[in-house]
Order: sequence, then structure tokens, then C-alpha cells
Amino acid sequence: MIKVLVDSASSITPPVAATLGLHLIPIKVTFGSESFLDGVDLDAPEFYRRLNSGEPLPVTSQPSPGDFYQVFRRLTDDGSELVCVLMSHQMSGILLSAQTAREMLPGRAIHVFDTLNASTGEALLAMAAVALAAAGRQASEILARLEELRGQVRNYFVVDTLEFLHRGGRIGGASALLGTALRIKPLLQVANGRLEPLDKVRTRPKALARLLDLMEAQTGREAPVWCAVGHGNCLSDALEVEEAVRSRFNWRRTIVLDVGPTISTHSGPGVLTVAMMRDA
Repeated sequence: MIKVLVDSASSITPPVAATLGLHLIPIKVTFGSESFLDGVDLDAPEFYRRLNSGEPLPVTSQPSPGDFYQVFRRLTDDGSELVCVLMSHQMSGILLSAQTAREMLPGRAIHVFDTLNASTGEALLAMAAVALAAAGRQASEILARLEELRGQVRNYFVVDTLEFLHRGGRIGGASALLGTALRIKPLLQVANGRLEPLDKVRTRPKALARLLDLMEAQTGREAPVWCAVGHGNCLSDALEVEEAVRSRFNWRRTIVLDVGPTISTHSGPGVLTVAMMRDA
């Protein structure tokens, strides 16, 4: 049996993971002296309440090698193979933690895959891994297909402000937009595993429309695609974009996710992200 593990930077919550057939390892979110596990003892509504309450801005920290070791043991004690679909090494040290833990369990079939992505892009690749495992593919085949799909994923973000990315050190090449951030809605993309600037748009509706245009330019309207839409406390925008995807593209699978504490810590509230890839 092949199991698939994903981290909470994928914007996948424990209930969604259970529905999708995924196993989840949470990232730690800390407000001042209080630490929580994303999706375990801190859900999105409570996170946004704390974020708006004047508390110190939160920080995140990846699971330790010891945390991964415990999860790896539990999931492979029955002889299962494990495919770990994880956040980009350019954005977090989570991949290194997983690789260290894997070395602590020699003889177990544990495969660590770098999505070079986060949030909705990471979620699509995790969903593809589950679908491939369910179709009876071997772990080597799943990893090879994930490498192919990784190059096809297009993941775009609209953020209300670059403040959170800047303070959290995750801004990457998008720092080039800082000087004009107050006057625009920054449109970012995940490229080569990190956030990069893509466009500067005057209003949020125009930013969302531009996002869909970019998706169409990349995939066309005829190719069968999977799509994930993520939102940071702006569900109505996410549902509007999902409806546009359903009417505009040859979608085979769509999902709407709350990006949750891990991603919103760095993006701030109001973020909207859309990822698309060819049918797995």
C-alpha cells in the first residue's frame, strides 16, 4: 500500500485531507508565547480573529525531524510505502526535516518529493499522488509523474499587501514591488520554487480577471485541467473565481481551499491563489 503525506502549507486541513485520502503533518504557528498546530488546535476563523486582535504578528516553524520521525513510523509500521509531497525547499526547511527523519528509518520505503510550490500548487500535486496511488501505480511511477506535473503547475497569488511576506522573509523576488505596493494589488507567481513578481494591477477585480487570463494563456480552454482555488478569509472571491474556471476551462476537478494559518501568516488576510495543471 502507498500512502501520501502532505504538510499544512498545502492549505489542506485535516477534514479535507481525510476526504481526499491524504495524511497531514501540521506546521506550527506561534502568536507571542502561544504555539499552535495548523488545523489541529488552530483553525482559520480563530487565526483571523487573533490576527485582527492586535496580538503580535504570528510566525511559523516547520515540523522538526523528530516530528517527521513519529509520523513516518506511524504510517509505515504496517509495511506501507510513503510518498511525502512537501512545500518548496526555497520557502521552508521542511524538506530537510523530512529527509533527516527518513535517514533515521533505514529500510523503510519513504520517498520525499519537493513540489517547488506551496498552497494550491502543492495541494494539486498531493491530490495527483493520491489518484496515481489509487490507480495502482508504483511509487517510482508516482514520483516520475509528479516530476512531469510539477513543471506544468501554474500557481498565481493576489495579495492585498506585501507587508506580511516582507516581514516573514518569504517575499523572494517580489521585493521588487515593495516601492509601489500601496498603490497596487500585487500579482505574484510561484516560479522555480519561490515567489516572484508577475504584474501590478490597480484594483482587486482587475487582478482576479488578469489571473484568469494568465491561466488561459498557459493552458488554453480545451485541455483537461485540475484547478485549486485558495482564499484567506475571502470565500466569496474564491467562489467567483471557481465559477469562472468552471465556465471557461475544460476542468476535470476543482477544489476550493481556505489557505489557513500557515499561508496567511505570510500572505496576510485577503490573499487569493489559483493553481492549475493538466489532468493527472
